[in-house]
Amino acid sequence: MFAMLMLFGGSFNPPHIGHRIIAEIAYDEFKPDRFLIVPSKNPPHKSIDFIANFDKRYSWCEMVFFEHYFEVSDIENKLPSPSYTIRTIEYLSNFDKNIYLLIGEDSLKNFHKWYKWEEILKKVKLVVYPRYFEEKKPDSVDFEYVKLESPIVEISSTDIRQRIKKGKTVKGLVDDKIIKEVLKEFS
Repeated sequence: MFAMLMLFGGSFNPPHIGHRIIAEIAYDEFKPDRFLIVPSKNPPHKSIDFIANFDKRYSWCEMVFFEHYFEVSDIENKLPSPSYTIRTIEYLSNFDKNIYLLIGEDSLKNFHKWYKWEEILKKVKLVVYPRYFEEKKPDSVDFEYVKLESPIVEISSTDIRQRIKKGKTVKGLVDDKIIKEVLKEFS
């Protein structure tokens, strides 16, 4: 059992420098004993049509989050689909009781629509990284969370895929270790 586990999940379709920046800042601020990067196998809120296969996204995450303090996990590949966060948390809570869930401010606004969101809040401490310049808590949020002290990173996987489709560069947005594969996947 670890004193603290930080869980950073997402589709990572593809993982980008913004994900890396947020993870580094969260690690630096909280110093968790374990920091899990968890690619979602089958996110319930996304169309499967534009998502690279799990093994590819997992491999990309391993290349992007290569430091010893990050651990890329294939847990959602082993759990039933769709990939609900609560299932991952319930599995992890068998081993770790002090779980921090790292999400973006964009996800916070719709957190009350997540599958079993109230159960999630009973099992984790929510850490939110900023995506907007707003300081005000969204009206839909009537629960506690910790706001990560972080610069606003205006990079998204959606924007990266759109740039690739338009033939624009993604240099500097995607790690050099995966850029060729990402360009091939989304061209």
